[in-house]
Amino acid sequence: MGPAPSDGPTKRLLLVRGGVLTPYSGLGGAFHDLRTDLESGAFAPWSSAGTVEYDLGPSPGPLTRLMKRWYGHPRHVRGVIKRLHETGSVDLVLVSDQEQAHLVPRSAPVKVAVYVHDFFHLYPTTITLSGDRVEVGDQRPSAVRRRDLRRLKQGLARADVFFCNTAATAELCAKHFPSTPLYRIPYALDVAKYAPPEVLPAAPAGMSPERCHLLVVGSHDPRKRLTFLVEVLAGLPEEVRKDVLVHHIGSDVSPAGHANISEVARQRGVAWQHVGGNISDETLNLYRWYGEALLFPSAAEGFGYPPVESMAAGQPVLASDRPAHNELMPEGTCLPADDLDAWRQAVAGVHAAWKTRAGAWRSPVPELMGHVAFLAPERFHRDMVAAWDEISSS
Repeated sequence: MGPAPSDGPTKRLLLVRGGVLTPYSGLGGAFHDLRTDLESGAFAPWSSAGTVEYDLGPSPGPLTRLMKRWYGHPRHVRGVIKRLHETGSVDLVLVSDQEQAHLVPRSAPVKVAVYVHDFFHLYPTTITLSGDRVEVGDQRPSAVRRRDLRRLKQGLARADVFFCNTAATAELCAKHFPSTPLYRIPYALDVAKYAPPEVLPAAPAGMSPERCHLLVVGSHDPRKRLTFLVEVLAGLPEEVRKDVLVHHIGSDVSPAGHANISEVARQRGVAWQHVGGNISDETLNLYRWYGEALLFPSAAEGFGYPPVESMAAGQPVLASDRPAHNELMPEGTCLPADDLDAWRQAVAGVHAAWKTRAGAWRSPVPELMGHVAFLAPERFHRDMVAAWDEISSS
């Protein structure tokens, strides 16, 4: 349920983004949930003034994509805002994320906000962990991408206000755009969607209580540190390693040109099943409910959905003590990001708990499910409505 209906006049929010994204991606899922809730009345007295996005179809050429992104779509967005304002049909514009900030018009008749999820690609950095340089963001963008990034930064500079979800991102917003007003409002999470039923459906193929099943969710991007994770698992005592089976949901292809992570795992003697990324929410929940723990060694996240979703499902999480997932984990539970031994001890502890059950499936952890209650949609709806009211009336 959203905020209680208001007796005041309805206000209208226009949602703007670029190309259509699947709701199964992080950015796509956040945008999909926001739009669905807005259209259903969860943000009352705010309602939808529409959504401006485009779908180029399955295989557009690079020039078509570029022309649409840089010229056609920004022009269309400006026209929609102008027409809606002339008819009194829009009170605020919200651009979905920093990768669409070029859509902020140079001169808009209403306030335009941008939801900043992270600055990884706009302001890339490198971090040294375990003696390795971990790249956060694209360090060597092409000439076209460099022009694109300039457009994004110029668009962010034009925005009237930012939204962000974590203290780590808020810090970067203040550093790079100190004069832009900022609202930190963490995402909503529909915790009920992840809670296991009393009687679980059948486990996914390849999962049986004879193995200690560990879950990995995310791409093989360098900042996800899946190679570090393989080293952790490869160094486990043999009596532990032989029982462990990793299920990886996400792409195993390295955008940096390194070997596929499933091949790296095979070479290091780690049992690693690449499930892929195109699975339903229902199937992913099964991996959370039947898996012993989520492994999340990421060096940096704008928010980090996998840990909070696993906790909402009652699944233990081993996560590195890095932003921003360390803001969301229970206090004192994150692992030192570059300590192989600490990670191995934690995985061995998960294995020991599995071993003591002697073939019985794990029970959900109610304390973890309760921990993420602060991300309830009601809180998100209330805080966003208050912010939209303040911005539109200023």
